[in-house]
This record gives sequence, structure tokens and C-alpha cells, in this order.
Amino acid sequence: MTSTLGGPSPSRADEDRHDWGMLALAWLLYFSFTFTVASLFPIVGRVREDLGLSYAAIGVVLGGWQLVYLVAAIPVGMLVDRVQPKPVLFVGTLLVAASQLCRSYADGFLTLFLSVALLGLGGPVMSVGLPKVVSEWFAGRHRPLAAGIYVTGAQMGHLVALAGTSLVVVLVGDWRVTLRIYAAVVVVIALVWLVLSKASDRTGAEPPTAVLGGLRHVVRIPAVWLIVVVGFSGFLASHGYRSWLPEMMGSKGMSATTAGLVAAVPALCGLFGSILIVRFGSRRDRRSTVVCLLAVVGAAMLVAAWATGPLLLVAVAAEGFCAAALMPTMMNALMDLREVGAGHMGAAAGLYFTVGEMGGFAGPAVIGAMVSLTGSFLAGILVLSLVMWAMIVPAWRLPA
Repeated sequence: MTSTLGGPSPSRADEDRHDWGMLALAWLLYFSFTFTVASLFPIVGRVREDLGLSYAAIGVVLGGWQLVYLVAAIPVGMLVDRVQPKPVLFVGTLLVAASQLCRSYADGFLTLFLSVALLGLGGPVMSVGLPKVVSEWFAGRHRPLAAGIYVTGAQMGHLVALAGTSLVVVLVGDWRVTLRIYAAVVVVIALVWLVLSKASDRTGAEPPTAVLGGLRHVVRIPAVWLIVVVGFSGFLASHGYRSWLPEMMGSKGMSATTAGLVAAVPALCGLFGSILIVRFGSRRDRRSTVVCLLAVVGAAMLVAAWATGPLLLVAVAAEGFCAAALMPTMMNALMDLREVGAGHMGAAAGLYFTVGEMGGFAGPAVIGAMVSLTGSFLAGILVLSLVMWAMIVPAWRLPA
């Protein structure tokens, strides 16, 4: 008999393995990452005007870090499989802070693009390293709950950045100073991780593979590719739709503060969706759960593009509740594959996020280009919705 981690049958203590303190620290790291990702969204209009950039140019900037991420994710995944996540995650968090700081000094398209692109070096450390932490410190009945909880850090990072950035800019009087304050917050989180996190005695418990061995192993698993392809849609929605959501709300006549608050609704609802759906829905029927999530997210994005009033709020809430559950559901599916296990989780997560961030780059760029061409967000959102619905086909073949 084998475990879901691919080794010998585990003891009862191993099946109940959990460490909520490590989960809290992982939550903080994910918060710092998405807090940095989303901090530009509420001030896109202000930054665009100050730097003299077009909508298309800003769309490329918002997706710039995903380009670097595509190159870095797999090497980072293999690195995390071979060394302790603790130092890797510390360095990754410092890179996130550096991106936040550098963008505050941008004076044009190139410097802003490069500053945002720097996030692509820290981002994969978070995306790949944190699932590794969860797979090492949680097992059995605790793992789905842990996978849902740590992702709420990402939702909270979005929520705080979207709801609070416009207010902070008003208080300090400058978007550049605001980003420097945010960079300091991320540095503090990095230091908290360095001081309080523990090294796992499970890292390296399995025989180490060659540098490319883990990647060669996971790419031969058909179920991994199904999870990766479906996961692509979640990145397309989260980075494409949400990157432009405050600006889209502004185009409906909302003030910057109101637009930021409305754009924070998906993140608020995602706090509940990422836990409830992963904890209960995916355990009953993962395929049907994912199909429903894709269908609802595609429809909700499209409704939000043209609706106003209460229907708009219902649409953005539904999108946030459902979209937030896609990534942890897919990551939990990866963790549950016996062929992957904790020993190959870094390589599998690296592959997942590499393909996913193709959608992460394409989403903001496509919407920005469509707005420049049509003067409306509707056409770009329609493209994203159609892709979400197309992903229903491979979702029906996901492992149960």
C-alpha cells in the first residue's frame, strides 16, 4: 500500500501531520506577494497619466512580471525540491520588496516595465515554495483545509491593496511614497519568516534526483498536464480581469476610491470561496466542482463588464468566490497524485505556474490592447470568458 506522497504506507501520526504556525507564516508570504501584485491596480490611471503611457502600454507593464516568471518557475521548482524552502522563500520575498521599491522610481515605460518584471523573480519562489511547505507540513484530512487557508493570504493581499491604496495615496500625497511604504512592509514580513519559520525534516527525505530529473518525471504524468491546462484559465481570469477591474469600474463613472472598493469585493469573497469550495466541494466531486467554477467565472466576468448597480456587485462577488477556489483546487489535485508527492511537488508546481503565467501575461495584455482598439472593456472580457468556458472540456477529464 502506498500513500498519496508516493512512499510506504504512512503512520497515523504522519497522516495527521499539521503545523498551523508554519501555515500562518506561509499565509503572510502569499499576502506580501499579491499585495505587491495588486498595489498598482488602483493607481493605474494616475501612473498612466504621470508617465504618459497608453492603455496598451500599461497592459504590457501589468503582464511584464509574468514573462520573467515563465522562465524562472521551473528552475525555481527544481531548486525548491533540492534545498530547504526557508532560505529560498526569504530571498524571494526580498525580491518582491525590491520590485515594489523600484517601481516607485519609474520615469517611463521601460523603467516601470523592468521594475514590475523584477516581481517575476520573486513570484515563482512564492508560488512554488509555498505549496512545497504545505505538502511537507500537512497531510491527510488537514491538507485540503491548509491548501484553502494559505491561498486566502493571496486574497487578503489583493483586498488590502485594492481597498486601501487610493486612501493611502490621499494620506501621503504621492503614489511613489505609497509604494515605498509598501516595500517596507514586505521587508518586515520577510524578516518575520526568517526568524520564526522552521526547517522541515522531510525535505530531502526522498532520494535526490538529478537537476532535471524531477521535471522529466512530472511531464510524463498525463494527469499533471490536465491539471496544468485547466489551471491556465485561473491565471487568465485573475491576472487579466482583476488587473483592469479598478479601471473598468472607473470607466463606469465611479470615483477612484469607490472603484477600488468594488474591485476589492472579489478578493473579499475569495477568502470564503478558497476555503469552502476546496474543503467541501472538491472532496465530493472535483471534476464537477471545477466545471461549475469555470462556467460561473466566465459568465460573471462578462456580466460585470456591462452591468451596473446591484447586478454588478453580484457579478464581481460571484467571480471572486469561484475564481479563488480554482488555484487551490488544482494544487490540491497535484498534491494528491501519488506520482508527484512531496518529493516532486516543486517541479510539478513549477510546471503548473509556468504554463499558468502564460495566461497571466496574456490576460492584461489582451484587455489593454482591446481597450485601445475599441475604447471598451467588453471585447477583451468576452475573450477571457470564452477561454474559461472552453476549459470545461479538459476539466471533465481531471482525476477524481
